[in-house]
Amino acid sequence: MDMIDKLMKKNKTIENSIPVNSLLEQSDLEFVTMYNDKMGTNKILYPKIQRPGLALVGLSEYIKPNRIQIFGKTEMTYLSQLDKKDYEIKLKTFLSLKVPAIIIAEEQKIDDFFISTARKNKTPILISRLSTSLLISRVSNCLFSHFSRKIRVHGVFLDVKGIGVLIIGKSGIGKSEAALELVNKGNHLISDDLTEFFLNSNEEPIGRSIDKIKNWIEVRGLGIINVVDIFGKGVVTDDKKLDLVIAIEEWSPKKKYDRLGEENLFYNILDKDIPMFIIPVSLGRNISFLIEIAVKYYIARRNGSVSFLDNYYKENDNG
Repeated sequence: MDMIDKLMKKNKTIENSIPVNSLLEQSDLEFVTMYNDKMGTNKILYPKIQRPGLALVGLSEYIKPNRIQIFGKTEMTYLSQLDKKDYEIKLKTFLSLKVPAIIIAEEQKIDDFFISTARKNKTPILISRLSTSLLISRVSNCLFSHFSRKIRVHGVFLDVKGIGVLIIGKSGIGKSEAALELVNKGNHLISDDLTEFFLNSNEEPIGRSIDKIKNWIEVRGLGIINVVDIFGKGVVTDDKKLDLVIAIEEWSPKKKYDRLGEENLFYNILDKDIPMFIIPVSLGRNISFLIEIAVKYYIARRNGSVSFLDNYYKENDNG
């Protein structure tokens, strides 16, 4: 049993299926044609896709049921080199497996026999402009976003200098105002107030906005404003991998805060530990500036920069 099968079995919150024709709504898949569209209601039951190379040469036991099959140039070239009799036999045998759908990459042409045999076996065929590798990646991400376990987190999610940053903290502490200032500086908003996270095909947490609040941000005193109307379409990003969590809290004289960078804190989302900084704030502190510094510090550490404590201990060990 592979990882996907285990996930499907273990996770009770995963939605059971997705109709094939819903893929047509994904503009980034660049579909140009769908044959046998009456079968577009076929259900996809797994997020993992397959290429049918082994099945086409006779090893049909390797085909997993209920998974989309991707035909790239390799598969189509192989079929084109067969004589008419072998071509029809192999295609009939493969299509008798009744897969939910076939997607042809790179807008490759298929003949009437392919289409009619697929129709007899109730299999829709979608044609995409995308290269095989890009098609596999995007279809996989689309399916994983549907099937994967999801969680919604209260907070603001931004792309700050290429880093996916989730800002959390109690209501009224200034998360949205800080986000607005960061957007004004050229960073990108993904979601305000509520962000939905799921795991992609690489098991990385990906955050996106809830449809009803996408493009909107609440600013006390101004109300709920549309950032696209103010800053333009380029300021909003559909989704982003979560890299860093910044927790904003009111400064308390009774609490001991990390002053030397010796704490390694993490925030758990979907069983993934994400690096986290806690930033205490009080009247007069520039939250957006502190977030920018935290992001730059995170990037520096990720790129191998040595912390003050690491350097201190190294110097003392050498001494």
